[in-house]
Amino acid sequence: MVGAEIPSDSTAIIDSSVLFAMGGPSNEKYQAFERFVRQRNLTVTVPEQVAAELGESPDAYAYQRDRLRAAQDAGWLEPGRIDFSTPRVPEVVDKTRRRMLSLSANDVTEDEIEKTDTILAGLAYQYVAEGQTHVAVLVSDTIAEQAIRDALVAVGVEDRISVVEGRVLLNDLIDR
Repeated sequence: MVGAEIPSDSTAIIDSSVLFAMGGPSNEKYQAFERFVRQRNLTVTVPEQVAAELGESPDAYAYQRDRLRAAQDAGWLEPGRIDFSTPRVPEVVDKTRRRMLSLSANDVTEDEIEKTDTILAGLAYQYVAEGQTHVAVLVSDTIAEQAIRDALVAVGVEDRISVVEGRVLLNDLIDR
């Protein structure tokens, strides 16, 4: 099971794709994830850049922001703030961007690389640098997943980080 890769008392960083797949508080995937978080005593963060990706205007993606608010109100989700002054964080973000570009071959240009995916890697590194014992990155993009993993291996923190396919995790949590 994919969830086994996330030890108790870890920090989990989730991407918008996982939030979309989770649904709202009445959805079984959302409820299963919330139970998983509570059982494992996880700290779950969503980077500010991911939250912003869900829409800035009052009506744009209001239902997505309501999900974020509901999870925050329930006490299991908090905003994640990347600090580019933390040593090596900019390097990890750049490594992730370059790796995503190389894995994408000719499919995308550098300008088309998802900036939020690179932020996930930088924030994961930052949390490890701040002393977190384990950080899980939940993403549902195979190129981003591989690039994040490769960048974090390149800076030597692979033993404290897991990169998890978020949609698979959600489905596994329902199937238990």
